[in-house]
Amino acid sequence: MSDRLDLLLVYPPWPAAKGRARLISTLPPLGVLSIAASVEAQGHSVVVCDAHAEQLDDHEIRALLRTHQPRVVGLSVLTSQVLAAHLIARIAKEEVPDCIVVAGGVHAEAMPERMLQNSAIDLVIRGDGEEATVEVVQGRSFKTIAGGSYRKGGRVQHNDAREVQMDLDAYPMPAYHMVDFDKYYPGATTYRQLPAINLLMTRGCPGKCTFCNSAKTTLRSRSPASMVAQIKHLYDHYGIRQFQFYDDTFTVMKKTVLEFCALLEAEQLDVSWIGFIRGDCFSDKIAAAMKAAGCHQVLVGVETGSDLIAQRIGKPIDSAKYRRAVDIAHRHGLEVRASFIIGSLDETWETMEDSLKMALELDFDFVQLFISTPYPGTAMYKEAAERGWLTAASWDDYGQARVLVNQPQISASDIYRFEKYFNRRFYMRRRFAKRMLKRSLNPRHLRDYALAVPYLLLGVRSDPLAGKWDCWEGLNENDFLDVPLEGADTLHLSHTVRTKGVIAS
Repeated sequence: MSDRLDLLLVYPPWPAAKGRARLISTLPPLGVLSIAASVEAQGHSVVVCDAHAEQLDDHEIRALLRTHQPRVVGLSVLTSQVLAAHLIARIAKEEVPDCIVVAGGVHAEAMPERMLQNSAIDLVIRGDGEEATVEVVQGRSFKTIAGGSYRKGGRVQHNDAREVQMDLDAYPMPAYHMVDFDKYYPGATTYRQLPAINLLMTRGCPGKCTFCNSAKTTLRSRSPASMVAQIKHLYDHYGIRQFQFYDDTFTVMKKTVLEFCALLEAEQLDVSWIGFIRGDCFSDKIAAAMKAAGCHQVLVGVETGSDLIAQRIGKPIDSAKYRRAVDIAHRHGLEVRASFIIGSLDETWETMEDSLKMALELDFDFVQLFISTPYPGTAMYKEAAERGWLTAASWDDYGQARVLVNQPQISASDIYRFEKYFNRRFYMRRRFAKRMLKRSLNPRHLRDYALAVPYLLLGVRSDPLAGKWDCWEGLNENDFLDVPLEGADTLHLSHTVRTKGVIAS
């Protein structure tokens, strides 16, 4: 059939976001759009299906497959999307039996043997997916695809890792024309203007955080000029006015960020934006440049107020540096949003109290609190698994809101109890209420706060998808794993499979 689609890229639903999406945002899947752009640039036909943003059920995805009859189906797999991805792979093979199903993303690369136990998944791509996906669509043999993992003779064959692409300008601009921007929205406390979307200037992170898949991965960047060109394109063609930089650490490459800010300021665009910073990679010079270029908020990943836990999670930044970063940001008129994690390995009620004390003392404008989650591919997951501390929870629970590690020194109930205590102490302050009223620039802000506050203080979730997404919930991974393979329980670290390949255990 000459009219068959070459590639259908599917971003699966994220059931863990139900009821709190307004708090955590729904934004374009940039990795998928980058792959789509690379494949399209080679002359192939591509369709992107963001099943999460479009709130599609299994029947709608089945109809899409039936219509397009794709030769290749690509699935982007975060841990919380695994079960939905398994089901979509099965549906793809039922509707288009001769299609090739490829899985990529942080979960697939961390657990390739387990993913490939599903007979509907033919290939796992580890690391950057742009060049590898082009090669799959071109019909290359799996054995020639660097970074590929596939079944061979009852076991998984892991090809050598692909050489890391240091020049991100080698990849085309993400294929923004393949998604509907009306389906996306930012988190409740992150934006000044609308419409808003996310951006990435860098990939990788030199940090050593034990809870993060980006730890110890190669840091590289787009050029500042190409990033500003991308912003101008989104500004002119789609009317985007707010940008959320989701780089793991936006300010690590100081020369790059200063050049970017100077170029963006020179364009005199009516935009606002946010960026992530590290407490030890921020200065008056950088803050002034960011503010002049339209930045209104920085997010700093504090994670903990305890020196003990900071060492334990691989992020031993002195609290004085965080205090200095907050002072610098406020001096330049930048809001500061801080993230904290509770329930880390070795956490106690007292170390969590240290975090609350720090959140109150450092005068953060906003705080986002997460429960420590042992994602596959991280050092935390490996240690918790080897100690036998992992709970038997579903992958659907991997949304940073559930306690998934049974530790002897602290109970899950205590962590949940502290979460409510923390949120009430921080958000039920007169100072915070005044700050919120002052920054509520339009009715949309007030609506988002109305949805966020019941969740933060009472754990009550708004659930506009009640009933519609039942098809993605209650799935059992074992129902999809129909191919016994050697080494299916092997633990891999993300930074090794991306740069050194899969090392035999």
